[in-house]
Amino acid sequence: REGSPPLVFIKGFGRMEDFAMLVHKLTEPAKRGDAATVREVLKDAKRMHFLWQPSPAQQEAIDKCVESCLPQGESEQFLKGWSVTSVNEWGVDQERLFLLTDRRCYRVKFDYDSKQINSTKPLPLTDVVRVEYGSFRAAKASLTTWVWKKEIEQQQGFRVVTRELDGNRSINAAAREQMAPVLGIDPPRTDEFFREYRAFGAEEEPWREEVFAQELAASFMAASILSGASFDVRPAEMDKEVPGGVFSMFYNSLNLGKYAKP
Repeated sequence: REGSPPLVFIKGFGRMEDFAMLVHKLTEPAKRGDAATVREVLKDAKRMHFLWQPSPAQQEAIDKCVESCLPQGESEQFLKGWSVTSVNEWGVDQERLFLLTDRRCYRVKFDYDSKQINSTKPLPLTDVVRVEYGSFRAAKASLTTWVWKKEIEQQQGFRVVTRELDGNRSINAAAREQMAPVLGIDPPRTDEFFREYRAFGAEEEPWREEVFAQELAASFMAASILSGASFDVRPAEMDKEVPGGVFSMFYNSLNLGKYAKP
């Protein structure tokens, strides 16, 4: 085997399960504090809702992450795990596992060969300001996004917005802060930050990303209710920058952020 297992999706989400109905089926039990039913709906064992399904290798990895990452002795309820493309501060695509519970979400770097967790980033849902999902819009003041405008605007995903920086500061933010007084422009915001995610392995079929973003949006709506955090989950057209410029785009085109044997 070379690389990690492929993404598994079933086409036709719009025909099989209306997004509003999925939201209803997840949020109604969440209002009753019934995390078990939310988990069963998301598991979709009978393929009633045609949600994302892990391969056997992905499921094994998710199970190991749940066992290792969730705090012992707490009543934290696991809802679902997904294989995702996480976009870092350079605009580089990185393969990760994403876990959602009734208290936190976790971003996990997992090695499929050694079956070991390399790193984990937990985020309490009480720290989430909002979740945005939908399509991307290429940033105007960037040669890189202009060149790759078509590719960027075919993508869909979701962003988890927080008050604290998740990861390292981007070179674009640092440069804008330094140049703001010189150019007479507003410095970058320091009260909100986001981490961006997309469906893993969906580059060849962009429709998968829309399906995936809707599933995660509905899942976050339920988690917001269960956690009592009450953050907003809303559709948005999200401006996308690529701080690493051409380097990051070529890096992504070569799939170097995906898991592969050393």
